[in-house]
Amino acid sequence: MSDFGQLRSSEPASQPMTFLWRTPEAGSDGLIGTYSRSNTLDRFDFRNGKHIEFSGTTPVLRFDGRTRDLMAFDCLSNTAAPMVSQRMAQVLHDACPQDIQLVPARIEAADGDLDGWSLLNVTATVLAINHKKSAYTTVPGTQEIMSFRHLEYLEGCLNEHQLARDAEYLGHLLVSDSLAHTLSGFAGVSFERPQEVYYQTMSRRWNSANDAR
Repeated sequence: MSDFGQLRSSEPASQPMTFLWRTPEAGSDGLIGTYSRSNTLDRFDFRNGKHIEFSGTTPVLRFDGRTRDLMAFDCLSNTAAPMVSQRMAQVLHDACPQDIQLVPARIEAADGDLDGWSLLNVTATVLAINHKKSAYTTVPGTQEIMSFRHLEYLEGCLNEHQLARDAEYLGHLLVSDSLAHTLSGFAGVSFERPQEVYYQTMSRRWNSANDAR
C-alpha cells in the first residue's frame, strides 16, 4: 500500500510537490529480486535515464518468494529497476508514455515462473537538487554525491515530466504529485518527500549510535 496519503506538508496545498519512488528494502521475505547476470542487458542500463536499445532475450529476475506472494504486489523491488505488473504498466503508459520504456521481463520464483511483468526504465533526467538547502557527502576528490543527510528539491524541477531520474544522483526516481496520486492504490510502492526519507535515515543512524553506547 502506498504511503502517499499519509504524508504531511507545511507547504501550501496548491503547490506541486516532488516525491521519491520508494520500494521495500532488503529483508522482505523473498520479495527482493536479483537481476540475472546472464541477461543481455546490464542492470545499470536501467539507471542511465535513457532509452535502451534492446533486441535480445527477455530479462530474467529471480525471487526466493513464491508466485502467490509475489502476485499480491503491483511493483517488485530488485537489483535493476522497479518491476511492474501489467495493470500498473498500463496506468504508467497512459499517464506518462514520454517518460518511460517498459521492458518485458520474466520472474523465476521459488515454485514457478511468472510472465506479464515489465522492468520500468525511466527515460528522462532532471536537475532537481536544491543545493542551498540540501546536505550531502561527495566521493573523495570528486563532486559526485555519495550520500545525503538532508535533501530538498527545487520547485518545479520535473518541468513537463511526470517521472524522471535525478541527473546528479541517478538512483533516485522522482515522481510528480499528480502521478503519485494516480499510483497511490498500487501495492509494493510508496511515495515520500525527500525531506521525510532522509530525516528517517538520520534518525535511524542516531538511534543506532545511541543503542551502541
